[in-house]
Amino acid sequence: MRAATMAELKKAAKQGEAEVLVTDAKLARQVSLLEAVRRTANILVFVILAVGVFMWANPINWDFLGSGSMQLVRRILLAVGILLLFSDYVLPVVRSYKVASRDETGLRLVSRRPRKKV
Repeated sequence: MRAATMAELKKAAKQGEAEVLVTDAKLARQVSLLEAVRRTANILVFVILAVGVFMWANPINWDFLGSGSMQLVRRILLAVGILLLFSDYVLPVVRSYKVASRDETGLRLVSRRPRKKV
């Protein structure tokens, strides 16, 4: 399926198209940016939650991690990490599609979900 607007792209995602060709250059850049945001958020989830859990567990028994201000930092880190877990649901199309290739015809997206064999 071809898509030149975000509405067409969302429609293709709702229909479950296996492959979508984004022909508009501006929309292709936007989808690429959203893909980069998704990838960065997925990496940050693990890093932030690992640091937050380390601070919470305090395996080295550092005294400053038990102070009031560090408890606030830990709570904020854990809250941000949990919010980033759900960032996929806010990103419109990149949750369903990944970038397969880019050429002069446009940006080719393929479904993240494998096709069921019949």
